[in-house]
Formats: sequence, C-alpha cells, structure tokens
Amino acid sequence: MSRLFPEPRTVRVDAVPGGLAALRELPPCRLTVVLSNRLVRYLVVPWNDALEGEAEEQAYLRHHFGRIHGERAKEWVFRWSEGLASAVDRTVLEALKSALPRRGRAKLVSIQPELMAAFNRARGAVPPKGAWLVLPDEERPCVALHVRGKWLAVQTARGEWQALLERERHRVAGDSPSTVIDLSKGKIH
Repeated sequence: MSRLFPEPRTVRVDAVPGGLAALRELPPCRLTVVLSNRLVRYLVVPWNDALEGEAEEQAYLRHHFGRIHGERAKEWVFRWSEGLASAVDRTVLEALKSALPRRGRAKLVSIQPELMAAFNRARGAVPPKGAWLVLPDEERPCVALHVRGKWLAVQTARGEWQALLERERHRVAGDSPSTVIDLSKGKIH
C-alpha cells in the first residue's frame, strides 16, 4: 500500500446511525460503501430519452417513486442503471458522509445499493435466458428478475425470501426462468 494508492475496502452499512460508527476507525483506504436493502428502495423504471440533465432525471424518478411511496419520496436521492432505479433517503447519505472524518484516512469513492453491488459481482453467472436473483436477509429479503439483460421485476419485503419469490413469480406475467441465484453466496438453486 502507498499513500497515493491506498488499499480498496468495502463496508456494508445496515443501519444509521449505529452502522456508521465503524467508518470513523478505518485505516487509509479507498472506500466503497454498500447500503443494505433495508436502506434502499428499488423500482423498475423504463427510461425516457427525452430527459435532459440531472434535474429532469431526478424529477422523473421522483414521480415514479412518489406514485408508490407518496410524500416520503420527496426526500430521497435517486439513481438509475439499466432499467433499475434505486432511492435512498437524503439523510442517510448525509449521515454517511459526515461519519467520515474531513481529513480522514478513508477516501469515499463509491456508495452502492446492495442489490447492484451483488449483481455486478455475479453478473457472469446469470444465464443469458435470465434468472431470479435473491438476497436473503432476516429483515428485508430482496428478489429481482433479470432476463436477457433487462430488469423485469424487483421487490423487497419483510418475511422469508422463498415466499417473496413465489409471490413475485405469480405477479410477473408470462414465462419466467426457473433458475434462482442466491447473490449472497453465489449459489444457484
């Protein structure tokens, strides 16, 4: 490790503020923070090529999330990638950034939703025909359907991931793949 190129490190944050305490004690590193699905909301959103600039993109995503989540969505920050949008409460991001010392040894290089971070690690294991992607969690499991390079469904909810998967299979119209990939273990069911 050198001062110019500190070691990369990934830290998963489950909750605020308790989950942020460990960030203050990090050694010199390039830091990627992965936000637990407990802190993120997801939505499959078709993109609109007529959008111009960041402000229009944020308004477009706020509209879609607002239809489902109501007034809460006004305080969220949105990102969109390949048809999958994510939303995080602005106060979570502010708390995260303020948890790192101003002249700290950890340099924040990325904040990623857990589903996207896990999908990027396992992308090569997803068959071309697609698969159901599962992130088991005691509080909020996440189930998503990725087919032929597109996100078709995503859901996080309380309960067991197997029950959530069955509900999503019934909700999604048409044939869906039978392959299920546990993104937390890289295991195919």
